[in-house]
This record gives sequence, structure tokens and C-alpha cells, in this order.
Amino acid sequence: MTVAIETRLRLELLFILSLCVVAVLAEVFAAAAVLKPESEPLASWFQRSGAITSVFCIIAQLRINNFLESIRGGTFSESWVLFRMFNKQHNFVSWVVALLAVWGACVWGYGDLLF
Repeated sequence: MTVAIETRLRLELLFILSLCVVAVLAEVFAAAAVLKPESEPLASWFQRSGAITSVFCIIAQLRINNFLESIRGGTFSESWVLFRMFNKQHNFVSWVVALLAVWGACVWGYGDLLF
């Protein structure tokens, strides 16, 4: 197994986690009224941020699925090494993405009730 493959996979995990951070920041910025039009109530502005969170989570989920295909064991022994090396990280990031997607959907549907 080359170091380049391992580095590429670690960078992919970091990219997926950065998508999750952006998903959370969208709601933080919405709650802080960043870029909010004056005619828009803060509650509905925050509620709309749930849609942005959901979109970023969908993109992250697509990337984490591709990541799993990259580490899934095949007929070659080095692919099983990658699977054993990155399986825990994959599971953790998958749960983070799933929880953020559920949170984004809840904010999208009921975010105005939080204000």
C-alpha cells in the first residue's frame, strides 16, 4: 500500500468533515442574522438554513459512500488493509453525516419554532 493512497483517503475524510462543518455554520450564521434581508423574520431565516444543511449533508453522504467503495475489500490484500485501517473513521463520519441530516431536516421543518 502506498502512502499516496492513504493520504488521499485521509484528505477525503477531512473534506467530508469540512462539508459537515459548513452545514453547521450555515445554521450558526442564519441564527446570527448574517445576510438576512430586513423584511425577513429571523425565525423563518433560520428555518431556511435547514435546507442548506440538508444539501451539504447529501453531498457529504454521497462522498462517504464513495469513500466506502474505495476502502471496501476486494480480491487484493491491500484493499483489506485499507478497510481495516479506515473502517472506524468511516463509521464515525457516517453517523455524523446522518445525525446532521436529521438535524437539518428538523430545522428545515420546525426551525421557526426555536425562536
